[in-house]
Amino acid sequence: MVGVPSRSMCKSKSSTATSPSATAAAKSMARSSTTAPSTSHHRRSPRAAATNTTNGTHPPNHASYNSTSSSLSTASSSAASSLQALKQGSLPDLPLLLTFAELAAATSNFAPSHRLTPASSNSFRCALRGHPAAVFRRALRRDPSEVSARLAVLGHCHHAAIARLYGAAASPDGSLFLAYELVPDAAPLSSLLRGNAHNPAFTPLATWSARLRVAAGACDALSYVHLQAGTVHNRLSSSSLLVCGDGALLRAKIAHFGAADLAGELPPDDDDDDDKSKAASARHRRTGSRGRRIEGTRGYMAPEIIAGGAPSRRSDVFALGVLLLELLSGEEPVRYDYNKATKDYERTSLIESAEAAAAESGGEGMRRWVDRRLRDSFPVEAAETLTAVALRCVAKDPAARPEMSWVAAKVSKLFLEAQDWADKFRVPTDISVSMAPR
Repeated sequence: MVGVPSRSMCKSKSSTATSPSATAAAKSMARSSTTAPSTSHHRRSPRAAATNTTNGTHPPNHASYNSTSSSLSTASSSAASSLQALKQGSLPDLPLLLTFAELAAATSNFAPSHRLTPASSNSFRCALRGHPAAVFRRALRRDPSEVSARLAVLGHCHHAAIARLYGAAASPDGSLFLAYELVPDAAPLSSLLRGNAHNPAFTPLATWSARLRVAAGACDALSYVHLQAGTVHNRLSSSSLLVCGDGALLRAKIAHFGAADLAGELPPDDDDDDDKSKAASARHRRTGSRGRRIEGTRGYMAPEIIAGGAPSRRSDVFALGVLLLELLSGEEPVRYDYNKATKDYERTSLIESAEAAAAESGGEGMRRWVDRRLRDSFPVEAAETLTAVALRCVAKDPAARPEMSWVAAKVSKLFLEAQDWADKFRVPTDISVSMAPR
């Protein structure tokens, strides 16, 4: 790839699609090769064979040559039909380098009626080659010719908890448009925790098991982004974590996978070695601090990002730690409340309130701090353990933050324990009571 550091290819859960006609042609070629008569090591030319015929030797088997030629022609036609099917877009599993004209046509020239939300002018919904898609606009900060190389790598990364990347297109004005799968019946975690203004006491995530299921899915997905995809997300928040389904089918999906990488927001060297990470951050500050706009979501940006450093896996871990605290408490990462006595706004930090609750002994501080909509129906020790994991993730020193593989293993274990805890304290529903006289 041009101008892009080499990264390992992602592990994919789906293999490359092959058309049935090509498979049949391959089998036909295999049969013809096994049934054809064996020839000598030194193959004779047709002219020599014709000469030997006059000398009484047997001519070559023309039937076998005709069979092989027929098989080769069948294979060629099958390959041509497979290529034609690819051009027609019948293989949606592959990442696509789209054209700006195609996206403009699909969104009716980015009309307001295609916006995902009325207030957003950078996100749209449409249908791309028969598939519902969500399209997002980002500033492009790399050579457009490099996008196709990175798209070929990231497009083969598939995970059940990551919204699928369909393709990308660069616009004439220097923007990058990214197309993802439109997850049906999905809502951002932020709206599920705080989106009901008419009934703030209600949330679909009203059980401890549901909260842990979402947390485990997010951790597993981010671990995949770091270890298998070999990139940085740089946009993790409760707004970019989608939740869909209900009950045992509840699942989480991380949105905007690969957006920071494709848009050129990451430094050239994103290795997570401490010395290399510090050098990359310093280089990023020197080269991009003049007029550089710090992008991110308030409350999820790590201290080094606010100071002008480069995004890294460790800054992703910080954002995940905030997300875990948000799932535990139901509160925003940063909140400003008006104090009538001082007639001023007071800042409340979710990290600071979590540290204060964890410092109290006996579990009373944790009971007051955890989301009251869980109605004290949660194991206090498990809540303390998850809070301790989250607080390690939001450590001020990036080197003190754990790797995502460790975080994912810890949260996955807590989720399994949450399921056992829910089964133990579930109210029986298969008991019938008869009120008739005997």
